[in-house]
Amino acid sequence: MPKKKYPESDFISQLAFDEVLQQVEFDLRIKEFVVMEIDKVNYIIKPNVPYRSDYFCVFLVQRGGVTFSLDDKSYKVSKGDIAFCPRLETFWLDEITENYKAKYIFFSLNFISNAGFNYKSNNVLKSLSSDPTHIIRNEADMYRKLNFHLDELKILNNKEKDNYYFNEMIWHHFSLVIYEIDNYFKKIEKPHVVTNREDELTTSFFKLVQQYFKEEHNVQFYADKLFISRKYLTKVINKTVFKSPRDIIHQVLAIEARLLLRNPNLNINEVAALLKFSDQAAFSKFFKKHVGRAPLEYRKDDLY
Repeated sequence: MPKKKYPESDFISQLAFDEVLQQVEFDLRIKEFVVMEIDKVNYIIKPNVPYRSDYFCVFLVQRGGVTFSLDDKSYKVSKGDIAFCPRLETFWLDEITENYKAKYIFFSLNFISNAGFNYKSNNVLKSLSSDPTHIIRNEADMYRKLNFHLDELKILNNKEKDNYYFNEMIWHHFSLVIYEIDNYFKKIEKPHVVTNREDELTTSFFKLVQQYFKEEHNVQFYADKLFISRKYLTKVINKTVFKSPRDIIHQVLAIEARLLLRNPNLNINEVAALLKFSDQAAFSKFFKKHVGRAPLEYRKDDLY
């Protein structure tokens, strides 16, 4: 299979929630979420450019299809599919059909937290680790329900529509969207009981990793930040996401390393320094172990 070619001016384009709000044609009651229909004409993502968003997204494909990549894996969604994508994951658009159309709900971290979830659902946690996206296929009844809830949310968030209980009804419909998705994944996952404390620690750990992974590679640092022992942190993360804290840190580091190596303006030694490796040799050893190729080989294969 030929390797993907990235443009020489490769960099990560940041997608901010404020930019999404600017596309809305009516005044929103709550500016922490928006529902809209998107087709190829108003699809702002450009092919083969890395993007990273600061918001969450659920979308229902109404016709056509789109192919995108996350963490060097390719995903294709087509008519009737439902996809949940978290924030802070880097992705590329590979292909979009001419007749593509989908219904999207974009929502902020504050919105899902204020709704009372705070990452409590297992599938949200897992989407931040082992599998950065979840695609639901061949679930016509679930698709119908989510489509209904998104339509209601769009109407309820329009200031021009009178509704005394709009706030309560928005939380109701949004909660049902999350519960439907979470319920689906709970049915297909191996059941195991996770306590509220373990859920909270896992959420906090992921937030800390996103904040400090470039400077801090040691699990002990994160355990100290959480005021727990390294042994207990390892036990919790293994239980909630089926990976060790070290694996999570290294996975995030490896993804960032690949992105930095695609920047032709940075040499390998500079990438190693940005990721706080002791020297280029240590970085090269790490990269080869986790990616399967030496940094120089990876760069040649992916840029030329």
